[in-house]
Amino acid sequence: MTEPLLRIDSLHVHFPVGGKFFGRGRRILRAVNGVSLDLHEGQCLSIVGESGCGKSTTALSVMGLQAPTSGDILFRGKSLTGPDAPARKDRARIAQMVFQDPYASLNPRQTVYSSLAGPLHLHGNRTRSEIDDRVAEMMRLVGLLPEHARRYPHEFSGGQRQRIGIARALILDPRIVVLDEPVSALDVSIRAQIINLLLDLQEKLSLSYIMISHDLGVVEHMSDRVAVMYYGQIVEIGDWEPIFSRPTHPYTRKLISTIPDPDAILRKGAAERLPEAPPPEGWRFHPEDVSTPDVYAEPAPSELVQIGPDHRVRCRPAA
Repeated sequence: MTEPLLRIDSLHVHFPVGGKFFGRGRRILRAVNGVSLDLHEGQCLSIVGESGCGKSTTALSVMGLQAPTSGDILFRGKSLTGPDAPARKDRARIAQMVFQDPYASLNPRQTVYSSLAGPLHLHGNRTRSEIDDRVAEMMRLVGLLPEHARRYPHEFSGGQRQRIGIARALILDPRIVVLDEPVSALDVSIRAQIINLLLDLQEKLSLSYIMISHDLGVVEHMSDRVAVMYYGQIVEIGDWEPIFSRPTHPYTRKLISTIPDPDAILRKGAAERLPEAPPPEGWRFHPEDVSTPDVYAEPAPSELVQIGPDHRVRCRPAA
């Protein structure tokens, strides 16, 4: 397989919590605990899990908005962390983010034109006419009229605002776009339009996505690969098809079982739709009781075990 576009290598992000003066009594919250992921050119890698599992902290680290405690993030083999990290302006051309809430992510005091043109002004080397042309191009690309760029955010619907957020993320032509719950704040009737827009843009512009989500229906539709995150660690990772059709880790199985099944509803609540499958020997968690680990303590030794061509699951190493 070719070299990944982005590699996250043993990423740790820890936060001090509580305590008194001079750090006495302070505990360490291990929000991200040894996460390693690869994103390949043109792929959509989804990181899924419940709130608080560390997926958004991982995304913020990729964006350079959260400094890692340890580990490395590499873009085309070059480190994005440490003393040799690229400048903030250079990093903005590598990765951009589409935020969850289109109502909060746009400045209500700025016109859409100002929001889109701002990054171009900061990065310079463009004339006024070139900036105008680029803003108009991006408005058309996301399905909006260029002349509407002179309006304010409150004059647009939620779906239109999210299109503007996508245009702003793409204005500098980044290679990676981080999608943080990109449709969760939208009406159900609008979600499919935004999902289809993102898929069209991915193909047209050769984009690579990292999507943060707990909506497994969206994940199944958009993803090439899926990483399941539980309390700061990846517990299962692979191509989307084996993750959804043959989930192996007990936590993954519990997540998949939450996807609404019309057939099960018609059967008036029939048992879980997924067939039972015996786990590999040495689960980190008991298959019938996914216990809550202590996020302040070092995790028990475990490793990702290969169980398919591109399908790994976290287990304890054999004794």
